[in-house]
Amino acid sequence: MHLAQLSLAFFLFLLPILSTARPFNSHQYRRTSGPYQPPSQPSQPSQPEFPRFSPEYYSLGCPQNTTSPYASQREQLEALISYAQLLYIEQDVAQAYHTYAATNFINHAPEVPGDGTAIAIATQTPMLKGGSVQIQRQFTGYNLTGAAFGVTYFKGISPVEGVGVIADIWRMQGTCLLEHWDVAEGATLNTTMNPHPYF
Repeated sequence: MHLAQLSLAFFLFLLPILSTARPFNSHQYRRTSGPYQPPSQPSQPSQPEFPRFSPEYYSLGCPQNTTSPYASQREQLEALISYAQLLYIEQDVAQAYHTYAATNFINHAPEVPGDGTAIAIATQTPMLKGGSVQIQRQFTGYNLTGAAFGVTYFKGISPVEGVGVIADIWRMQGTCLLEHWDVAEGATLNTTMNPHPYF
């Protein structure tokens, strides 16, 4: 086989490979001074600064002079801490609710006979009297739909009921408390199998 024929055969062999190769990008391989810098990764989509807005901030009657419809997660935590301090530590029940809770907030607590601050104040004031609370954990965060929640986990000591373990859960809009749940049980410290139960 002649040299020309060999060259033609080799060219025909390379043609499919060359036709699918990416064009050379000189910018991709440009040398720079200093150590090697890997190509930058695409930026991740930024998280929303605020959670999903709920019109219940207005329809349920949030106190507009002491709460805000928009707040960062830190601001929500600070509001939850201040609310718990007023309610459980200082036992100023009316001030806690009037400052941070919607007037007609939704209440799922089984020991409270209805919604709103008036019923909550009337029910919780005698319940807290003479007892004490030791707050263990508090945090705020969002669920997958963008709704904000705050949780207070605490130890309650009552002269009548004894020691209890309570988780107080609030759905929030900004720094306002819109909807409430709680979970409670008696702390039977001497009958548990766990060496560090409850707290």
